[in-house]
Amino acid sequence: MTRNKYRKVFLVINKFAGHRKKYSTAVYQVVSALQENGCEVEYSYTNHSGHATELALSAVNKGFELVVAVGGDGTMNEVAQGLFGTSTPMGIIPMGSGNGLARDLGVPVNIKKSARLLVEGSIKQIDVCRFNNQRFLCTSGIGFDAQVADKMAKAPSRGFLRYIQLTIQESIAFKPFRIKMKANDIWIEKPVFLVTFANARQFGNNAFIAPKADISDGLIDVVVVKPFQKIWLPVFGIGLFLGIIPKLPFVEYHKTKQVELESADTPFFHFDGEPGKLNIPAKISIDAEKLFVVVGRIKGKN
Repeated sequence: MTRNKYRKVFLVINKFAGHRKKYSTAVYQVVSALQENGCEVEYSYTNHSGHATELALSAVNKGFELVVAVGGDGTMNEVAQGLFGTSTPMGIIPMGSGNGLARDLGVPVNIKKSARLLVEGSIKQIDVCRFNNQRFLCTSGIGFDAQVADKMAKAPSRGFLRYIQLTIQESIAFKPFRIKMKANDIWIEKPVFLVTFANARQFGNNAFIAPKADISDGLIDVVVVKPFQKIWLPVFGIGLFLGIIPKLPFVEYHKTKQVELESADTPFFHFDGEPGKLNIPAKISIDAEKLFVVVGRIKGKN
């Protein structure tokens, strides 16, 4: 890692992410922290899908030295799309429902602390993964979590409590489905509850679906959760937060550079918590591009 120092910083803000009411305060805190350290700061709010990518790419072309994503994991994903292939790093101000990328990289979810990190942090190069042509930074997958992501995208409000509510509702009626895929030259063909392709360790909110994952190791962690009796649901939920998913008797865990998904009886997949339509056959792989992100620990107190 190398120490950062920026003169021109651009903020891409999605005020429709998890904690909507805090955005005016957050923007003020972030801009103030940067200006106090001699940075020239500009920002813009997103107003449609894909807009964050457009804003990030425009900022790079205008010579901004740091592009900061203010929002949730979906916002981080979109901003990153505009930075791939460049040396411009991405800063993170986590304002989403789960903030999986920020938590995995050790970026504080406290706004004041994450704002200070933009100035005091260092640069880390992280892997980028692909599900067919869709890049993702944290996790992608099919099955139960993808169905919840689809419902979450359509919900009138977001947040952790809404996510828990939808998870409980969907778990009652969800039915396992069959998959056929190849990882490490081994064919896996069986019914599943979900399959997660992980670059980072967690979904968000410190729910560790792939606790062995390393976001910079050049490998994809594949978590296959086989069907289990409903009585195991609380154990599965607790296991996520304790980081013991690989130890559960109905879980298979693999590390690989690529997965070939030949068939899956489900219409959805998700990428960084955002829903998408599944196209089969699919390939999940490590992208040739890398992403530079501001990480590290801040000094002293708030």
